[in-house]
Amino acid sequence: MPMTTQGSRSARLLLMVTFLLGSVLARQDVPISAQMAEMAGTQLTFAECQERLQKLNTMLGGVGYGAVRTQQLNDGTLAARWYNSTAKRTALAFSGQNAVGNAFHVSEQDGLISLNELIATP
Repeated sequence: MPMTTQGSRSARLLLMVTFLLGSVLARQDVPISAQMAEMAGTQLTFAECQERLQKLNTMLGGVGYGAVRTQQLNDGTLAARWYNSTAKRTALAFSGQNAVGNAFHVSEQDGLISLNELIATP
């Protein structure tokens, strides 16, 4: 029996939803630190760095981290910090602020790390 156009669309939609749901569920099994490491990069534009910061903020908020705190370091690097009081872990991101050629680095550390600890004092 031939499949109708409506049935064909429904089958394709079901297949696509199954694939996407499987991808989302599989992604949840990846530890947050591994997902953060995938965001690191070099030779990025300012816009790419900002996009990664926003994505990281959303991702960390979804797993119990509080609001982001940012500070510009003496060399012009933007430091961003999130803290998870339940897990007692700090997430850090460092981003260049130039138009092009920036590095973006992220990490997750045990305990509370203050932004003041990241500022070099003379």
